[in-house]
Amino acid sequence: MMTKSKVFFIGLAVLISGCNKNVEPKVGTVNSSSNLNEEWDIPFAQVKDGGVGKDGIRSIDAPVVVEGDAATFLKDEELVLGIKYGNTAIAYPHKILDYHEIVNHGIEDFSYSISYCPLTGTGILYNRNIDNKLTTFGVSGLLFNSNLILYDRETGSNWPQMMLKSVNGEQRGKENEFNQLIETTWATWKKWYPDSKVMSVSENLGRNYDKYPYGNYKTNDEYLLYSVPYKLKNIPNKERILGIRNNGVVAYSRFNAFAEETGFRTRSVGGDDIYVFGSLVDNYMFAFKAKTLDGVKVEIDEVLLGKASGTLFRDKEGNVWSVFGEALEGERKGQKLQIPENYIGYAFAWAAFYAESFVVE
Repeated sequence: MMTKSKVFFIGLAVLISGCNKNVEPKVGTVNSSSNLNEEWDIPFAQVKDGGVGKDGIRSIDAPVVVEGDAATFLKDEELVLGIKYGNTAIAYPHKILDYHEIVNHGIEDFSYSISYCPLTGTGILYNRNIDNKLTTFGVSGLLFNSNLILYDRETGSNWPQMMLKSVNGEQRGKENEFNQLIETTWATWKKWYPDSKVMSVSENLGRNYDKYPYGNYKTNDEYLLYSVPYKLKNIPNKERILGIRNNGVVAYSRFNAFAEETGFRTRSVGGDDIYVFGSLVDNYMFAFKAKTLDGVKVEIDEVLLGKASGTLFRDKEGNVWSVFGEALEGERKGQKLQIPENYIGYAFAWAAFYAESFVVE
């Protein structure tokens, strides 16, 4: 009898792979195409074949970016992953990333890949400059804890997305520095950055980006493709939480903590005070350390989110800080806050990777 996951992946392979008619899913077995004779830093038996093959899910390597006013294909309530670098802000819609998972792009001198794993609900930025060589990332076709494993095209090394680290191949052991990427709705993002650009659906490969390609996966809390060793007590598997990883310790925040009002909470994680900003209504959570890169502690006087473009808070010295942790006004103008590893993902995914490192709220 065909298993539920096999049915899922056969349908997914046909839908995602589009024009590739030669896909033959091999669900539950390990991909036999790359690096199998090399050592892995994760349990090899838990590396699963996603069924679509290497690059069976095609990354976007030449994204088309348009002005926000031209994004008629995007509804206000739809989620995006946003980045601001220099004076440029760009939003990458979930509805496109659901189909392609990786976008190789860059702003000015910063070359990066936006990766999004629909199975774990995690959007993470990878720096494409590794050892002073520019690479692009692709979809390996492999999964670990249901999470996308990227591969870099320079060496073929494998990088489980949520680990920000290569676990196999020439780059084994190499870490990719965390960079802030903010997940929120298109309405919230363009309120913060009215001049933001957005990745367009122009590279339409015959896909209907308005149709979610994974059936009821997102809404059926019991629908997991592989068993997971741990779950968070009293939290639904598919609830979107903000995980925060700092100095080997992991904490999380839930949207219901911000149900009453937009604001911030202070958490102690891994020996550092962390400011967690969030809003249930505007659909975002993200975090910064309470210290600058120079080690100076910053105390919040007033949260400014929603009051001025791109501003986050005013500190008690009168400095105004941006959504991306940079001082925009005041004596500390140009200074930056330290950033812990933090991003939104499904609760089961954070538990699967880091259950033994969690501290409870």
